[in-house]
Amino acid sequence: MAPRTLRLPFHFQILRDLVPVPPSPDALPPPSDDESDDAQSEGPIDRDPSGLLILARGLGLRRIVCALLKIYDDPRNLILLLNARSDEEDGIGDLMGTMGVRRPGLRVVTFEMGAKQREDLYRQGGLISVTSRILVVDMLSKTIPTNLITGLVVLHAEQVTPTSLEAFIVRIYRQENQEGFLKAFSDQPESFTAGLLPLQTVMRQLSLRKVWLWPRFHEKIQKDLVQRKADVVELYQSLTPAMREIQTCIVECMEATLNEVRRANGANIEVDDFTVENALFRSFDRVVRHQLDPVWHRVGPKTKQLVGDLAVLRRLLGYLLTYDSVTFHSFLETILASNSTTASGNARQNQSPWLFMDAANTIFSVAKRRAYTTGNAVPDDDQAEEDEAAREAEEDEAWALMYEIEGVQPAAARAAPRRSGRRRGWLPPGVEPVLEELPKWGLLADVLEEIENMIHFQPPREDAPGSQTVLVMCESDRTVSQLREYLSSRADSSPSSSSTESPGRPMMERLLREHFFWKGGLGTLSRNLKAASSSSSSSSRPQQQMQQSAALKRKDEYRRGQQPSNKRRRVRGGSVAAAVTPARKKGGARDDEDVGREATALEEEAGGIADFIAATQRAGWPAPPSGPLSPNGELGSTSTSADGGLGPPAAPLPIFTHDFSEMDFDTSFGLLAPEQTVVIRPYRGEDDDQVLAELRPRYIVMYDPDPAFVRRIEIYRSSNPGLGVRVYFMMYGDSVEEQRYLSGLRKEKDAFERLIREKGTMLLPLLGNSVDTRGDDQLLTALSARIAGGQRQGNKAPPRVIVDIREFRSSLPGLLHKANMEILPATLTVGDYILDPTMCVERKSIPDLIQSFNSGRLYTQCEIMSTHYKTPILLIEFEENKSFSLETIADAKTGGPKTGAPATPSPNAPDTDIQAKLVLLTLAFPRLRILWSSSPHITADMFADLKLNRDEPDLARAVSVGAGDGAEEVWNTAPGEVLRALPGVTGKSVGWVTGKVGSVRELVDMSEEEVREIVGVEPGKKLYGFIHRDVNKRPDAAENGGGAAAGTSVGGSGA
Repeated sequence: MAPRTLRLPFHFQILRDLVPVPPSPDALPPPSDDESDDAQSEGPIDRDPSGLLILARGLGLRRIVCALLKIYDDPRNLILLLNARSDEEDGIGDLMGTMGVRRPGLRVVTFEMGAKQREDLYRQGGLISVTSRILVVDMLSKTIPTNLITGLVVLHAEQVTPTSLEAFIVRIYRQENQEGFLKAFSDQPESFTAGLLPLQTVMRQLSLRKVWLWPRFHEKIQKDLVQRKADVVELYQSLTPAMREIQTCIVECMEATLNEVRRANGANIEVDDFTVENALFRSFDRVVRHQLDPVWHRVGPKTKQLVGDLAVLRRLLGYLLTYDSVTFHSFLETILASNSTTASGNARQNQSPWLFMDAANTIFSVAKRRAYTTGNAVPDDDQAEEDEAAREAEEDEAWALMYEIEGVQPAAARAAPRRSGRRRGWLPPGVEPVLEELPKWGLLADVLEEIENMIHFQPPREDAPGSQTVLVMCESDRTVSQLREYLSSRADSSPSSSSTESPGRPMMERLLREHFFWKGGLGTLSRNLKAASSSSSSSSRPQQQMQQSAALKRKDEYRRGQQPSNKRRRVRGGSVAAAVTPARKKGGARDDEDVGREATALEEEAGGIADFIAATQRAGWPAPPSGPLSPNGELGSTSTSADGGLGPPAAPLPIFTHDFSEMDFDTSFGLLAPEQTVVIRPYRGEDDDQVLAELRPRYIVMYDPDPAFVRRIEIYRSSNPGLGVRVYFMMYGDSVEEQRYLSGLRKEKDAFERLIREKGTMLLPLLGNSVDTRGDDQLLTALSARIAGGQRQGNKAPPRVIVDIREFRSSLPGLLHKANMEILPATLTVGDYILDPTMCVERKSIPDLIQSFNSGRLYTQCEIMSTHYKTPILLIEFEENKSFSLETIADAKTGGPKTGAPATPSPNAPDTDIQAKLVLLTLAFPRLRILWSSSPHITADMFADLKLNRDEPDLARAVSVGAGDGAEEVWNTAPGEVLRALPGVTGKSVGWVTGKVGSVRELVDMSEEEVREIVGVEPGKKLYGFIHRDVNKRPDAAENGGGAAAGTSVGGSGA
């Protein structure tokens, strides 16, 4: 029988397209009259079972895949599921369990399984999910009977490229199995529109000739979904004036940054897609990097900074609508601090250009004003006093009415609400909290209140389908926790708080208090580190100043943010800075000094907050625990004094008593009624269909818009006749959120229209049962007339290459197989590729090369290769479509790294350091050969040339080489990187320290004398002083004259 999860006619039509000839007569349901007429009008049935399905998001792709797998659920079939993530495997397994596929169901092949266990699993047949890396190794090693595979089901077909493992698997699959089917699925139509003929490329790599396109505007989908529509209430919430002003300024900064990128790189890249509308999506970062990667070595640091700024500005637009005002202000402060100073505490020179715009000043000032004001920064004092008087009058009138109803003496009860209006003791002096709430919070509370009234006054029939559970969907887990705390504080708010302040006030006060303590801690840390650095350099500063020239003094002044008095700032026209400089100079100019003053003011404010917190803690007031605020606005179990300050901690409340009744147990741990349950969860893609099927809610609130979930609601409503669904669709009007939602719909529609046109003009590949001609082109080009007149040596075995199984993460094994080489996967102890009995290759990408140099692993690998092989080769492979150079043009013009760079190596080591290490490596191993390759394709050609007239390697010997002598140890690179970052430890001494100390913990527990014995007197003093520095205590300049042990705690040996 057909699976019950498919209840709409277009689902059955898609399934019939995928399975034109079912394995059993009852595998598919009989077509309806309309579908029979459509089938007759379309002509004869195409019996080719392979093809690519591209479906619009939210239309039930997982259900269709599960229905397809259920049809072939038989031990006589072997169906392999590829490209499924772990969460997708769990979701597909659960959904198939509800469809009756349980024994054995979907089985997952993991890395913990051995080769014999996997082989037995494959021979049992059924439905198996396996990763591409495991499957390609099993195919090459004949662990899986490829000729017995019934079919492959490939998810996320948009990720298939000519160098991907999926294309490698399909190539092997079609060489040995011409009868099995291959079905690919995708719900990302936008991915098939980038580049030149992307749909045709994917189909060629998957050896497919058919593609089915099912957009939302498909005629059959339209017909099925318009019959039963949900009751949708669209709520467009307006932004606050402050939020609208910040949004306008962020868009202005983004537009200026995009103009600068277009101006600086218009000759190298296509800039037509560089618009603010496209920059609102995360995929824009990939588009920019894809176009800039080929010329990345010619791109200056300014353009790289601008590319990073676009991502930051896009995140700001999203955070403005999802973060509360305090958290958003904290994020802006971190941006300003990171652009003002470097990690060493010096002034940063290459700051983000958008920070110099007047719009940036507006962003920072208005964002701070949303959270709190300092000094006399209240914009309208008279209006504030009038509002306060009106609130007090309304409060007195409300409380008087309540006292009259309850019979309470007004004099005895009036103290409570008056007390809540007092100033909080944890507020620093001169700070007035504003705590602007997000407009959607109040709108959500009103919607939930309306739903509660409807449930109470308009109850449904007892036999009506669905439940009274309210489902609230939002964008992220952070928003989920935010809404839960807001709704909980609203439910727990007392009558006094509800009449004098908003329900979200306790949560906002908790966030503001945590912000002040976080800021005070940063102020204390920055002050102590600066005091330590100034005291350590005080003794050596006179000598340095005597040796400096006038030019170096001016350079140091510029680095510290001080412009020389006889210099004025010149800006080249056309840039972002130049575009806004004239306006600044006339009124309210912003330049380096302005940004520096802002950073200094921010640092001074943090220092003042740190002093205030230290004073309050000396007075006996505790630090804030992490937890929600109580209804009176204080945290945890901290009591409140009469003046609104903090008092000593209150006595802890009893957790439980011995007379714990059954009623109390049901109240605390019992099940809630559906009408009392509000489920808040983030969007989870295909898992949302299962949530709707399990909860069956009548009321759904979309806190954040999502086009895919709108379609899931349409299918949910159309699949459940008689179920009344009411949907509240919330969106900020005239906002970036609305623009992103509408742009996403338009992009998907345009993508499907382009795919429809490409499908009509696409050239289909010839996929007959012909003889494999793989490698014939390479063979014909290699023929030479000097060898027997260019005669072809018939029936010669293809060259053989032994490949380490860890190398199948890269695309090189697939390209070698495509070049008519036989790939033998094995677990190699020495090397990555064995070309012949005397030739071993160790492949390194650039990041892996740097890491191997830093950890010392490359030296050990070269030593082992030189011991066991006559010709050891180090292959340095660059990425395709990227610069084939170790240094960029910008570094070459500046003459390499700066002279003041630290001598200790790091993961971001200078290019000259890599070249010097390569020279030392060749001197240490004279027989080592180094190959430079610009891409994996060039590497495959190199291997083909190296294999000419060479003997074939022996698999058993290659596996046994180095297996018994502990050739390569397992290196943990993290402790080594920590050691190199410590002062006093250099690149030369790190090996010595590693040999003397077993772990970083052992080094920390050593005394100062023991540390000096290992690294030396002065380096040991620096190292011990850095390890035992207490940043929370301000160092004494008199005790730290030498500056080596600045800030060390008094503890002695073994501290």
